[in-house]
Amino acid sequence: MFQPLTLMLGLRYAGARGQRSFASFVSGFSTIGILLGVAALIVVSAVMNGFEQQLKDRMLGVLPHALVTQQQGRLADPEQYQSLFANSDEVLASAPFIRAEAMVQGPGHITGVELYGIDPANSQDQVLQALDARTREYFEYLPYGVVMGWSVARSLGVEPGDQVRVTVTEGSRFTPLGRVPSQRLFTLVGTFSTGTDVDRQLIVTRLDDAARLLRYAPGQASGLRLWLDDPFALSALPTLPEPLVYETWQHTRGELFQAVAMEKRLMSFMLALIVLVAAFNILSAMVMVVTDKEAEIAMLKTLGLSRRRIMTIFMIQGGFSGVLGSILGFVLGVLLSLNLDAVLNVLGLNFYGAAGGSQLPVLLLPMQLLTVLFSTLLLCVLASLYPAWRASRVHPAEALRYE
Repeated sequence: MFQPLTLMLGLRYAGARGQRSFASFVSGFSTIGILLGVAALIVVSAVMNGFEQQLKDRMLGVLPHALVTQQQGRLADPEQYQSLFANSDEVLASAPFIRAEAMVQGPGHITGVELYGIDPANSQDQVLQALDARTREYFEYLPYGVVMGWSVARSLGVEPGDQVRVTVTEGSRFTPLGRVPSQRLFTLVGTFSTGTDVDRQLIVTRLDDAARLLRYAPGQASGLRLWLDDPFALSALPTLPEPLVYETWQHTRGELFQAVAMEKRLMSFMLALIVLVAAFNILSAMVMVVTDKEAEIAMLKTLGLSRRRIMTIFMIQGGFSGVLGSILGFVLGVLLSLNLDAVLNVLGLNFYGAAGGSQLPVLLLPMQLLTVLFSTLLLCVLASLYPAWRASRVHPAEALRYE
């Protein structure tokens, strides 16, 4: 399809100069618009992907991916149900788990938290992985030891070694003086940080200590906690027999991840509009070129050039701006994403690193990059299709009548 003559003429029109070069001026700005649009789309998508992955790793490393329980919220001997997931590829591990709403009181302050009771010997728990060896040893062997989010500890004004009072209503008793909640003094052995609001809401203690505080029967727990290979693949979990039910992270934190996904889609859509506007500029520039070159097109047809080859010439011209802008924008976007912190530091705009002492999370997904590149190339080719067709329909007699 691409003959040497058509290629030469297409590239010549794409780089036209002189007194009638306004169309090329518009086309050049269109190329810059596509370049900036593609680069911005790649950078913003990479950062949003990084934030989403960081949120997934930090928050879902602490929260239960799924919990097998009953409607009453308690499960007798949950370990007996581990065989239900022995042949599941999605479930990596399982362990008994206790969860309850609680109030924790420090010197002069009290706050509401979510209490988790976990097995201290379980290596899957990210809270335990974040603790140093000495703190983990204290947590494993010290009776009524507790680990809490650093924001909870800061709000209570406590440090490791201090005691806090934990009160729960689930294990309350009726006495002649009324209903008395269950409470106990716990020793703070350490803190953890996920960089999310979980740090302001969560305290963790040993499974046995939580069971005694909540007055659970021996072997009883809130349910069986599951760790999944992909926390978003909840639909792949096997069906449970009655009366067991699943409680997943989507019930408590699903809205947050939906908001992040919606924000990412909206940002991508807004930046895609920049590319779309640039593609329409290419279309308008080519229409002006076709109008300006009608006499030349008529002469080419008179010399025997077919409609198909005329159309090819202007497809090459329009595609040149789109391909050049797409490839340069792709390269620029990838380079900026890989060196984003250095660029922001040079510009004095790295507020994220200054506040958190870390770097912006960036995640480049190969399929997403290819989708952006080929979608932009396709859009630019489609934008040049109508002007090229219009050029192929020029009638030599009509165009040369007044020449």
